[in-house]
Amino acid sequence: MAQQEWFMVKHAVTGRGLANSKTDSVSYRFQQEGTGFIFTVTGLDEQIVEQIMELRQELNVFRFVQRKDQPLLKHWYYADGERVVYDRESHTLSIYAKSEIRYVPEDYFAD
Repeated sequence: MAQQEWFMVKHAVTGRGLANSKTDSVSYRFQQEGTGFIFTVTGLDEQIVEQIMELRQELNVFRFVQRKDQPLLKHWYYADGERVVYDRESHTLSIYAKSEIRYVPEDYFAD
C-alpha cells in the first residue's frame, strides 16, 4: 500500500458525520495558509452544504494519512466558523481551520 489520505467533516457536539471523502463522492484539496489550514471541498450535496453552513461554528475537520508500514496518523482541525464559506457559483466549500492536533489513534487504545 502506498500513501492513502482522506478527510471528514463532523459536527463537534454530536460527532455526526457530514462529509467523508473515503465514502462520499467528494474531493478536497488541503493546504497550509500562514499558521492555519484551508480545505477546499467540491462534490457536496446542497443539503449537506446547508447543514455544514448551519453548524459552521461547531465543525471539526479530520484528515487521515496512512503510509505504508506505518500506523494511521490522524490530524484534527478546529474550523473557524467565520471562515467557512460556500461559493454557489463554483459549488466549492472552503473551510479554514486555525489549529491542528496530530496523533496516532492506536497509541490511545488499551490492551
